[in-house]
Amino acid sequence: MLLAINLGLAVVLTLATLIARHSIVEYQLDHRHITDPSQRDMVRSSYTAGIIGRVVGNIVVSIVYVFLVRAFLRGRRWAYRRVILVGVIGIVGLVVLQLSPYPTWMRVEQLLQAGVLTLLVYFVTRPDVRAHFAAHLPGRTTKRFNRR
Repeated sequence: MLLAINLGLAVVLTLATLIARHSIVEYQLDHRHITDPSQRDMVRSSYTAGIIGRVVGNIVVSIVYVFLVRAFLRGRRWAYRRVILVGVIGIVGLVVLQLSPYPTWMRVEQLLQAGVLTLLVYFVTRPDVRAHFAAHLPGRTTKRFNRR
């Protein structure tokens, strides 16, 4: 459920970022206090590329999430390990994004996402959930795509 909530938040943020990309770039430029027009244009293009890259990255991660959630619900051990990895990397990434100049609404959404991922990592690492994905259970040691 928390993965689905995080996916929903990521989709909302991606759409909002895509729609408001010009105002976000202007916000970032205004907080850098750059007055030279040529330098401002150069920084604007790099900020725009960064935002588009982020949107594309969010789309790719959203697609991966769909497959990850499906495998996790089927009890796949590899998916369990990746959920923990995605959660930890996501938390670190969202906290690092707080260092960049973004509008308040983006910061709030990013912190909300980090909170959801923190809850996810907490609940997934509980002993009963770990036991459900234990390697010694039948079907847990089978490699993906029937490889040995």
